[in-house]
Amino acid sequence: MRTAHRPARVLGALVAVIITVVCTIGVGATPAQAASSSTLCKGFKDCAREGRSSAGYAAVFRQSFWNMRAGHNCTNYVGHRLTQGRLTDRPPGANDAGTWGQAARAAGIPVTRTPRVGSVAWWKPGYHGAGSSGHVAYVEAVRKDGSILISEDNLGGAFMWRRLSRSSSAWPSGFIQFPRSDGSPSGTMLWAAAEGPGRVRLSGTAGEWDVPAGPRGYEVWVGAPRGTAGAESFTFSSSFFRFERIKTLSTRGATTLYVYALNTPGTAGADTLLGTRALTIG
Repeated sequence: MRTAHRPARVLGALVAVIITVVCTIGVGATPAQAASSSTLCKGFKDCAREGRSSAGYAAVFRQSFWNMRAGHNCTNYVGHRLTQGRLTDRPPGANDAGTWGQAARAAGIPVTRTPRVGSVAWWKPGYHGAGSSGHVAYVEAVRKDGSILISEDNLGGAFMWRRLSRSSSAWPSGFIQFPRSDGSPSGTMLWAAAEGPGRVRLSGTAGEWDVPAGPRGYEVWVGAPRGTAGAESFTFSSSFFRFERIKTLSTRGATTLYVYALNTPGTAGADTLLGTRALTIG
């Protein structure tokens, strides 16, 4: 099953990119792979009748979570699970399902061989029945015999629960043990560069997982940390997980940019310093 989300660009002073999100599982699976897992239910209604929950996803699956493609999609479903009833930051680089393990490790998040309830089962591209863009699912239970119960969604409307045996050829590549967040925005400053007289371009990633997808606010201080008297500052917003901004400043010479992601008023958490960059403005 396959879902692709093509990048979109907003041109002008602000250039933003919607992350490509692809999720595949079971494409070209062999009979041995298909037999190595058992489907416990399939479809929102059938699973609900059997007492196997979608954690509310059935009612909201057309919305985007973690800035993933809305609808039937493994990454959007797991993003929903990680932001409903718990707060989990999306690590930079977690795009297609197959990238999640590497992105988690790069952010210092454990990826282990040991499943836990609430961890994310992750398949590398082409591994154990996953397609070319990998797959992710949510671990619902770990049984005494070592098998696991997972819930997952896929392109084509195939929300389901499955049971996977540890010795099966459908076993995941690993299990991502995402920590909980306090609700503050998270992300990183990627780069900044001077481009002509007084002009700078900067880029970074940030998300805030206790609020719906939508515009996020940023504040940049030039030459000194936030709140420093006399320092130049400006704000902007972006609707996407990754942002890029061009700004003409009055500051000249060697300086440092301090880039903050602004916490949504009325929600848990606080504003976050995404990073700093030293540069020389001509």
